[in-house]
Amino acid sequence: MPGARANRLADEKSPYLLEHAHNPVDWWPWGKEASAKAKNDGKPIFLSIGYSTCHWCHVMRRESFEDEKTAAFINKNFIPIKVDREERPEVDAYYMGAVQAMTGGGGWPLSVFLTPELKAFYGGTYFPPEPRFGMPSFMQVLEFVSTLWKEKREEVTENTRRVAEALSDQAVGGQGEPGKGALEECYADLLSSFDADHGGFGTAPKFPLPSALGFLLRYHFRTGNAFALSSVTKTLDEVMAGGIRDHVGGGFHRYSTDRVWLVPHFEKMLYDNAQLARVYTEAYQVTGKPGYAEAVQETLGWIMGEMRSAEGGFYSAQDADSEEGEGRFYSWTPREIARLLGEDVGAVFNRAFGVTATGNFAGRSLLRLDPRGGIPEVAGEVIRRAKGTLYRERLSRPRPATDEKILTSWNGLAISAFAFAGAVMGNRGFIDTAARSAGFVLESNSKEGRLLRMHAGGRAALPGTLEDYAFFIQGLLDLFEASPDPRWLREASRLAAVMRGELEDKGAGGFFLTAEPEPAPLKESYDGPTPSGNSVAALDLIRLSELTGDDELSRCADRTLRAFGGEVNRRPSAHACMLMALDLRVNGTREVVVTASGDAGAKPMRDEVYRRFIPDRVLLTATGKTYAELAKLSTLLEGREPVARPRAYVCQNFACKVPADSAETLASQLAAR
Repeated sequence: MPGARANRLADEKSPYLLEHAHNPVDWWPWGKEASAKAKNDGKPIFLSIGYSTCHWCHVMRRESFEDEKTAAFINKNFIPIKVDREERPEVDAYYMGAVQAMTGGGGWPLSVFLTPELKAFYGGTYFPPEPRFGMPSFMQVLEFVSTLWKEKREEVTENTRRVAEALSDQAVGGQGEPGKGALEECYADLLSSFDADHGGFGTAPKFPLPSALGFLLRYHFRTGNAFALSSVTKTLDEVMAGGIRDHVGGGFHRYSTDRVWLVPHFEKMLYDNAQLARVYTEAYQVTGKPGYAEAVQETLGWIMGEMRSAEGGFYSAQDADSEEGEGRFYSWTPREIARLLGEDVGAVFNRAFGVTATGNFAGRSLLRLDPRGGIPEVAGEVIRRAKGTLYRERLSRPRPATDEKILTSWNGLAISAFAFAGAVMGNRGFIDTAARSAGFVLESNSKEGRLLRMHAGGRAALPGTLEDYAFFIQGLLDLFEASPDPRWLREASRLAAVMRGELEDKGAGGFFLTAEPEPAPLKESYDGPTPSGNSVAALDLIRLSELTGDDELSRCADRTLRAFGGEVNRRPSAHACMLMALDLRVNGTREVVVTASGDAGAKPMRDEVYRRFIPDRVLLTATGKTYAELAKLSTLLEGREPVARPRAYVCQNFACKVPADSAETLASQLAAR
């Protein structure tokens, strides 16, 4: 509400929190001051959790949090706390679990009522301003909870006890010994929900699930199972053709509201696009399909063009809504196309992308290709120029807002995507972009050798969480393999030591989400839209152990896998990324070491490694310039000092092949199993 008195959120940096800084609700940020105030006043806490690109979060803000009457009731009867879930994933994870335990469902906005001791006793998601579709109004909920607190405190206490028991039950029996059987069960689970007609898993709404696709590519690599591969390519083809892809600007929207990938939820997240760019790159390695490479280049091009700060960090997301409403920014009519492209080219474009007078979205058309045909090669260059024209026109429309918060964890995912795709496609610009982001995080999102979670408003804040360490270490390892500067391996090793020192559960194994156990110590293993920090940490430790020769790192990875083994065995398809780590432990990892006097000599060997999909390998490259420093970081270089002729060493299961002195010899060794 412009002109309204600012509340405490005005001092925050999160764009989402700042959206609420002039609400009449007397918001508090998450922290000890708010809970102390609740204890002092004897009031319950109303905790509202959301994020900047959440459509229904915006709706609830407009309907309820900007309403003077609703705000007055909240301020009188509650201590209201507003949380950006992307800033504080540990708070979101804990109270999402609480609401799921109470209601059987969850989502955002998340609305939770707590005791002053931060114990949840009632909750839900979006509540409308008036009763509708069997849902109570938000005011009815507020009045009910206020009465419950004042008149039935024993019922509140009983509710908190039940929620605590439910959360505790979810964590019981997590440990176990995961084995190869979990890999087979994950494959069977995923394929049982596979949509053979339209790709993807389950019915609407449909998410692309990059972790599941990555697992299936690895399963195909290990077993040669053709259906595992075809399920991936079918999904990628359909997603690449559908309205979930931004055919004009590049990148992908968050998920499809329908089974056929036509109408998406229009927000565009950095983490989705980074992961999809990675899996499309891997699929390109396997299949050689040019369309996959094009999708990667367009996606990373969008991130570089619209989601990169001047300092090199990557922004978090673009909103689903613009001033004209959700989706209008991305939709077209035949008349608009003809005006911009001319009648002849417009007709070709409209046929290719299904633009019709009746439309497929609110009387307009979202662009969509026929996944069976794509664009005829003869029209390819015409279409590319046409998309450029439409993109320039689209820039004049009211644009969805960009959340310019820079999260360390999501930057780690983007660094991985840029570095890996750059190496596979020979695009040095992508690798340089990854290096610049890594440098930004190390210099601006760090303090006293430790990572900070976010950067916004010119300032970094909040201690790094497990996913910040795990995802960023993964990015550094991919960057080191793609551009073998010793700095990246050195920093990955150092940050892994910090992660272990601050977050590892020394007793039961695995890692806590945060060093501070508030609202409760949490360890997560579920691989959802982003993989869990524990899954990626296990992968990092296995790779670092192989690259450096430090066996204690692989033992730590084993303890992490055992810590969640019971949960993995119960729900293997919910742990696709963790099963990638298990795959490396039970099937083994290949070490590929390339040595050469200079970068030019090493390049053909390295190109050969990246030409094929080899998910079980680590790659270390040493030249005359980097050998001495790398030899201090890795035992793999013992007795392998660079000589005049480039060499490649391939080892697996404690046995090495004859050193390869040509890319052709290396190719034959890599092809052998």
